[in-house]
Amino acid sequence: MNDLAKRVGRELRIEFALLTRRTLLNVVAGSNLVPRPLRWLIYRACGMAVRTPNVFPGLEIAGQPRNLTVGTGTFVNTGCFFELVGEVSIGRDCQLGMQTMVVTSHHESTPTGISRRPVGRAVRIGDRVWTGARVTILPGVTIADDVILAAGAVVTADCAEPGVYAGVPARLVRSGVKAGAR
Repeated sequence: MNDLAKRVGRELRIEFALLTRRTLLNVVAGSNLVPRPLRWLIYRACGMAVRTPNVFPGLEIAGQPRNLTVGTGTFVNTGCFFELVGEVSIGRDCQLGMQTMVVTSHHESTPTGISRRPVGRAVRIGDRVWTGARVTILPGVTIADDVILAAGAVVTADCAEPGVYAGVPARLVRSGVKAGAR
């Protein structure tokens, strides 16, 4: 019984810590009632390397806040979701559309099925990247500088050259167009 009580106590401490962090990041900082400069300070106090105050309400964070880096001049629109099991690095002067989702967890195949334990795969987003509304970026993807992702695109593989990517899965539909050249 003593061993069971220790395990339950440990799990309760973990859950309380996660609940506290989720509440501070997603409920308090993500609120419409919190001004952007205060939101920015809360994110930085929680260990996120956010170098811009241009994060609108509704950002939802799951995972380790220290796994997020956002460059100067970047704009994060309302309702975005960043899963931070692995690192997410977003460059300078990016424009992330409403409800952009960045996922970093992957579950490995094992001889007995799919592992329940997630493995983080880093996502790297270059400078001057624009994402349309509801873009989904999957684990392990690297997006080059000056890429435009059309609304609703699902990025399953690297976007290695500047241009416009669209579709499910996202593919290059127009090269030579630079996001920063608007």
